Amino acid sequence: MEIQIGGLIGLYGGALIGLIGWLYGRLMAKKQRGLDEIHNYIWQKTRSYSWYVTLITIYILFSLHIFGITLSVAAVLGILLLVHLGSWGIIGIIFSVFMYSEREIKLSGLYIGTGIIIVSTILFIILAILMEYWLYLLMSIPFSIVGYLFIKQGKKYKI
Repeated sequence: MEIQIGGLIGLYGGALIGLIGWLYGRLMAKKQRGLDEIHNYIWQKTRSYSWYVTLITIYILFSLHIFGITLSVAAVLGILLLVHLGSWGIIGIIFSVFMYSEREIKLSGLYIGTGIIIVSTILFIILAILMEYWLYLLMSIPFSIVGYLFIKQGKKYKI
């Protein structure tokens, strides 16, 4: 087994740069009194929702394994890390915009449902193309049903 120097530099260098950026951001927020109750509430909720997204990803990866798609341990862990940290950041930004907005922002079921349908369809089309097996497109049906239910419900959601 050969050691990949570039991989080690990327792995630990990326973690070090991310930690420095996080500490610098906290220092600047502290100077501007940005670390208050609202900040704590937003990021507490964000962690919760990020774990939901990670749980859904774990179920998708188990489903792929059941359908016979083999992924390496490194690929699975990389996907989980990317999904968890990515969803944490994106959801945190969305919650921050919602909380600090001067007017009330409401999401309709139309936008949420349409987003679920589009993202799931694109994901499974890419999967079907990569795996060269069109039956993977059928895996988008449950997600499309959930999206349809959001559209049909049509209520306004307030975060």
